[in-house]
Amino acid sequence: MQEVIITGANSGLGWATAKHLLQQGYAVTLACRNPAKAEAAKQKLETQTGSKNISYRQLDLASLKSMRDFVERTNGAPYGLICNAGIQYSQPTQYTKDGFELTFGVNVLGHFLLTNLLLSKFRTLERIAVVSSAAHDPNTGGGRFGHPAFTTPELLAHVHDNPKADWNKLGNTRYVTSKLCALFFTYKLNLLLRSNNRSNVLVNAFNPGLLAGTGLGKNSAPFTKFIWYYILPAMAKFFKGSSTPDKSGLLLSKLITSVNESGKYFSLGAAAVASSAESYDTNEMETFWQGCEVLVGLGENEKWYK
Repeated sequence: MQEVIITGANSGLGWATAKHLLQQGYAVTLACRNPAKAEAAKQKLETQTGSKNISYRQLDLASLKSMRDFVERTNGAPYGLICNAGIQYSQPTQYTKDGFELTFGVNVLGHFLLTNLLLSKFRTLERIAVVSSAAHDPNTGGGRFGHPAFTTPELLAHVHDNPKADWNKLGNTRYVTSKLCALFFTYKLNLLLRSNNRSNVLVNAFNPGLLAGTGLGKNSAPFTKFIWYYILPAMAKFFKGSSTPDKSGLLLSKLITSVNESGKYFSLGAAAVASSAESYDTNEMETFWQGCEVLVGLGENEKWYK
């Protein structure tokens, strides 16, 4: 039975994706920071799907050590990986255990290290899905979140606060930049797979749409949080690009089960679409990859590529 690891799978999109994969006969590992929430999610999945092929292991994407420990404890033959977990917050800057700005550390560096470690250890890993967002592209519905501000991984990870910052605006900028980086990661990873005799591994990015009411809004400012949890869910059907965790979870599961392309961006549909012009910038892509290698301390023995 093919196993799929899903980060942030105790609720929302990750949980729904796990449900659809279980219903299609896959085994699922919930990679979650909070064991109690992971156990509750596991029990709910068992009840709804009747499947017993569910496990969970603790994973903190804000800790490089946690990711290395997670991979070291991973046995068997994982077939798929879904990089789903993500955060957004509108508060003074917070940091990971390794001193990185939290949004960039969790949304980008965490999945960068986890994916590379798993590829290094397992030749069985053949399907990778990376959750991005339409918000990365201000020209296709993401403009209300602002523009990405990619510079270098070093500058995005080690920030210097301005006490007079507009935290809501800065939080949005950091979030959309992380979702642009998700595309840099996907496209560069695809190129490396093709050039290192790993063409059996397919990697694609996914836009789940606006999923109002999910946990993404838990770290927002009070008024934004109220809108996210109480107003937007009731009005979501009127917003272009809105969806539900169940609908998007089914589409995301197909990147593991049935999509036969690689290096593509899927956005609430069966066919791949174009992402932003900036996401295809090969110079920024290379800057992104090399900078992330340094920040996570990817050793030569951890690299599966030349």
